[in-house]
Amino acid sequence: MARRPPAFPKTYANRPLRKALESFGALPTRATLDALLAAMRTGGLVVDITGTTDPADPQLRTVLSTEGELILPLFTSLTELRLAVPVAERPGVKALIIPAADALAFIETADFVAVQFDPGSLGQIVKREFVVA
Repeated sequence: MARRPPAFPKTYANRPLRKALESFGALPTRATLDALLAAMRTGGLVVDITGTTDPADPQLRTVLSTEGELILPLFTSLTELRLAVPVAERPGVKALIIPAADALAFIETADFVAVQFDPGSLGQIVKREFVVA
């Protein structure tokens, strides 16, 4: 049986979301927020599974806020993921590119307070209530 090609190539970048993140960062208005909330639900997103030892059970790498709360980092591309990792650790980075809806659904699997998009560059935080709405 032939293997299906991946849904997203390794070169995939969620350009509409990246543009919406940049627009909101430059001019945080209700219109740019609405565009960001719509864009984050389309295309694919990269999740960091660095440290996973069992390919059948990938584990998400998470971060803690300054107050010790769980945040889910999500990335618009593999390039953005690599920017969030120290240079010496970049060769060991593991990731999955999955549909945005699936990536955002991870917020309900633990006590995440927010997602953070592209933490290595923009670092835009979106609170949980905007993700699950």
